[in-house]
Amino acid sequence: MKFKQTSYSQDDMLFDSIRSARSELDRATVLFNELTDDTGVDYASYNLLAARAKYSYLLKLAKEKKLSV
Repeated sequence: MKFKQTSYSQDDMLFDSIRSARSELDRATVLFNELTDDTGVDYASYNLLAARAKYSYLLKLAKEKKLSV
């Protein structure tokens, strides 16, 4: 069986990373909104900040490459 080789560009990888980061951000937001104990809220807030930073960074890379997201 022969597999068709597809080219996967850097732009495609960036788009996939942005989609993944957006999902992480959404999950982090939900988690933050659901937790009530202090330790859980601390964890969720750091997780949310990290997810926001990652998503913002990837969007910045896309903007620098003049890609439409």
